[in-house]
Amino acid sequence: MVEEAYIIDIREKEVFEQGHIVNAINIPWDEIRDRIDEIPKDRPVYIQCRSGQRSYNVVMALQHLGFDNIYNVSGGFMGLSFYEYYNDKTNNRNPIVTQYNFK
Repeated sequence: MVEEAYIIDIREKEVFEQGHIVNAINIPWDEIRDRIDEIPKDRPVYIQCRSGQRSYNVVMALQHLGFDNIYNVSGGFMGLSFYEYYNDKTNNRNPIVTQYNFK
């Protein structure tokens, strides 16, 4: 059985609602410490923000708290959107994001 990726989008709720990775969980970066129990320790977790900078900082903080299967989505939602938009259009596939946000 292949386990689905656990993705946490740390952008603010309003920004998350404008477009996010399908099945991503929204835990805004300023709520991480209060919602730490929602983050699984038994499987890989990918942290994502708009550019990759805040998610990198959250990854470092979680590693200091004992999480060892935590990964930063380098390039963030913007990088992923540009890359996946191209793939979606050239391969005619269903998007992996709810809506592209190139702003």
